[in-house]
Amino acid sequence: MNAPANEVSPVLMPKRSRYAGRPVDVSTRRSITLRMETLEEERVVLDYFYHEGTFWTATLPLDGVAEIFGQSMNFSSKKTKPGEHGREVIWGERGIPKYTVPLLNHIQTRFVMGKGQSVDLYPLGHDITGTPTYQIHDFVYSLEAVGPPGVTFNVRDAYFGNLVAAHRFVSTTEIVFERIVVEDYYISESPPIPLSNAEKKAVLLESLKRSHRSANNEKYRLFHLVGTNNCTSTPFHIVDKVRKYPFWRRLGTMLFRAPLNPRLYLRIRGLDSDPSDRKRLRDQFQEYIDEPATQQRKREHKSTGNK
Repeated sequence: MNAPANEVSPVLMPKRSRYAGRPVDVSTRRSITLRMETLEEERVVLDYFYHEGTFWTATLPLDGVAEIFGQSMNFSSKKTKPGEHGREVIWGERGIPKYTVPLLNHIQTRFVMGKGQSVDLYPLGHDITGTPTYQIHDFVYSLEAVGPPGVTFNVRDAYFGNLVAAHRFVSTTEIVFERIVVEDYYISESPPIPLSNAEKKAVLLESLKRSHRSANNEKYRLFHLVGTNNCTSTPFHIVDKVRKYPFWRRLGTMLFRAPLNPRLYLRIRGLDSDPSDRKRLRDQFQEYIDEPATQQRKREHKSTGNK
């Protein structure tokens, strides 16, 4: 089975965007394309899985997920105060900085594969036979806003639907490189979300289908009374579609539209087993962060003008 060619027609910004007709920057952020005929097979096949700065064709077992975690990251500016050597970051509890807009958060879903299970990566545009280039066991589903080259996330465009929603599937190490090594964000993580094996499989499958369906041409909507489509609303929609709640918890599922308090949203659904448990992702990947190869890649990344 062959993957699609690496070179594809330009993806254009949708109508009614103020950037309508301009190409979307899909160089690093884009939704996947599912091989729909493989959904009934032991391993599903998808294109545009992102790892090590490259898009890949991936095969993964839908039954292979051992744990699912919720992750959150505040993307407003860190609070600072005058110090002896200039401005200093103000730190809060658990080694997380305090932020100027505490309720402005990005959330994403982390999938960890079980023992003996892996996501196998092959070069995009080549046969998925033989030994894979990479085998990974840990990846993230992340909905992010993208625009034309040179246009980055901003609240105005996100609110008015001027950007495109990229439903990414990315290795967790690549997320660590992008968000922690390069951008110096602090990602916190919930305990494992208490789901049955069938529910874990369903959450993964629905996330894959949602990414495929977006086709890189749906609007990112930071907040909208109807059709909200942001990093918080869509992952919670997916979980709510899979999970059967008691009536009183079902009422809580009405909270999802704005990226305000992801852990509260989990708690009111009965899915936060320990609200005091807030692990930092960087602590789990400190060895990778400190590796000379990682730091060299960071220097090369910044030397090309990336931030």
